[in-house]
Amino acid sequence: MFSTHTRRVTFIVAVLTSLIFALVAIEYLHVLNKERVKSEQLSQLQSEFTEVRADLESELNAALYSIWGIASYLATHPESGPEQWRSLAQPIVESNTFVRNLAIAPNNIISFVYPVAGNEAVLGYDYEQNSEQRDVVKRAQITKQTLLAGPVPLIQGGEGIIYRIPIFTHEGETETYWGLIALVIDSNRLFEASGVLNLGAFYDFAIRGRDGTGPDGDVFFGDEETFSTADFREKVRFPNGSWSVALSTDSHIEGSFWEQERIRLIGYPFVAALYIMLFTLFAWYRSSYSEAMADPLTNVANRRMVMERLQTLIQINERHPTPFAVVVVDIDRFKDVNDQFGHHAGDTVLKTIAQRMFTNTRATDTVARIGGDEFLIVLMGVNDLKTVAEQCEKIAEIISAPIRYKANDIKVTASLGYALFGKDTKTVEALIQSADHKMYKNKRMS
Repeated sequence: MFSTHTRRVTFIVAVLTSLIFALVAIEYLHVLNKERVKSEQLSQLQSEFTEVRADLESELNAALYSIWGIASYLATHPESGPEQWRSLAQPIVESNTFVRNLAIAPNNIISFVYPVAGNEAVLGYDYEQNSEQRDVVKRAQITKQTLLAGPVPLIQGGEGIIYRIPIFTHEGETETYWGLIALVIDSNRLFEASGVLNLGAFYDFAIRGRDGTGPDGDVFFGDEETFSTADFREKVRFPNGSWSVALSTDSHIEGSFWEQERIRLIGYPFVAALYIMLFTLFAWYRSSYSEAMADPLTNVANRRMVMERLQTLIQINERHPTPFAVVVVDIDRFKDVNDQFGHHAGDTVLKTIAQRMFTNTRATDTVARIGGDEFLIVLMGVNDLKTVAEQCEKIAEIISAPIRYKANDIKVTASLGYALFGKDTKTVEALIQSADHKMYKNKRMS
């Protein structure tokens, strides 16, 4: 009887313990699920933000570069007139929905504008008669550089972005200022065409850098506070200037009721079957543990996480081209560190290098440890070799800084190789292989 009573008490205790454990586990998993939902939505939003930034930069630069042909024509045909100018201006203006007009100002007096309708007020406008415009034009004339102004109020009404190119003619070795050509862009239509307005309707989107002054410029779209609370920040580059764009979710990312509560909705109905639940939760916990996405030593991403991210980026690129690059980082002669200072020193070196790379890359980038002394970095929004090379030089420099271990300063170097998606390769394996090949080539040269 005692034995039966003991077993019963033991069973009850086991059931109650299992019940408490199940309830606690369900609530714990519920919190993890909410964080995961937010993380997934932030990742998706990051891709959308990167796409909008890329579209904004692409649309703006396409419009700006479209008038360089006319600028070259004016420099070589200073005697040309409105008839020739009209045939050159018409396809540019009519092919860009957000281009409002194109104006030509010999001797800084606007004598031609296309289209004329709606822009009559600018004809005959003398830049010299307006102190603000005179200073801008004078700066373009002196520096011989293109200038982007705005968004600013327009003479003919409304608001726009003005891109000016100073024109110089050459006769022998003599260079003479002829005038300038100006392209006026409807900023609201540009923001609509690039998706800025659509994304800004749901989240806090802001742009700063009026007159192309970059992160030090005034905010001309959205609220300045967005830059303080931003989840994502990037740069829009154009000739002789840039804008800074920022996006803040402002805690609006929550997901649907099902996404938020599915753990509870699924978990509680099965609490009655305690043992099944226990085994299921245990298996789920072990599965989740084994699929951890962080490297246990350095606390940066591991190989699995970065490979999944690369696969996701490639899938996204099939619908929304998003430039990115991978950088393979291999620590030179790392075995010497372990042999000379011990494995604990080697671990310290790896953790320090990983933290340095993580700190000196953007929040949108990914730093991962994919091998013993090998790392892989995913750089988002990068589409030219010069930018990647500059970033690699920066990474190599921060790695080479001495690492303090006990009473020793350990100095290591690294060999880096990089590859651009779409230019070098179009698969994860080939992309990494290309970066590896360049890394080993650099290692042999060092």
